[in-house]
Amino acid sequence: MKDPNDDFNQKGIYQIPKITQNNISQFVLDRFEEIKQNSSMDDMVKFHSNNKYLLMAHSQEKLKTLGNIVANHQKKSICELLLDYENHLNSTLDKTPTVKTHINVLMHIFGFFGKHLNQNQKKAYLDLIKEYRGNKISLGKILCLIEPITYQINATYLISQTYFLIYTESVKTSFDEMPTQIFTTKKD
Repeated sequence: MKDPNDDFNQKGIYQIPKITQNNISQFVLDRFEEIKQNSSMDDMVKFHSNNKYLLMAHSQEKLKTLGNIVANHQKKSICELLLDYENHLNSTLDKTPTVKTHINVLMHIFGFFGKHLNQNQKKAYLDLIKEYRGNKISLGKILCLIEPITYQINATYLISQTYFLIYTESVKTSFDEMPTQIFTTKKD
């Protein structure tokens, strides 16, 4: 049995275990299994919507294909849709996200809440993306820094994204060390 103290470093700071790409894919596939059990079109739409940015990180092209399946223009049965979606979901998750695809996702997220930021905050966000591109900051750290914005502006669509839940990997700094004021949203 695992000792719960194994997740704390010598300074007593909780260490989030490193999440692998396989963990992420399995998490999404497990959620999809729940959707298959319910066989509800509403649940399928919600699943797709909640995983949009995660799937986009794997492949924007395949995200579009999955979106077309959910749109169900061909009026297929829910069983046919689930099977078709599952096949494409598996092939999407087989594609490994890259720095470039993650930056694409970060820019889409920026487009979602950028209007709530002032010029300095926008510059700070774009600087974080440059640091990520240069391998100076992790994706998880960026997401930890920007996630509070989603709550400040009450962006429920972003709050529900699995992309935020599962890419907050092994951030080893204390939250006291993180520049939380960088993205306090503008009041004007």
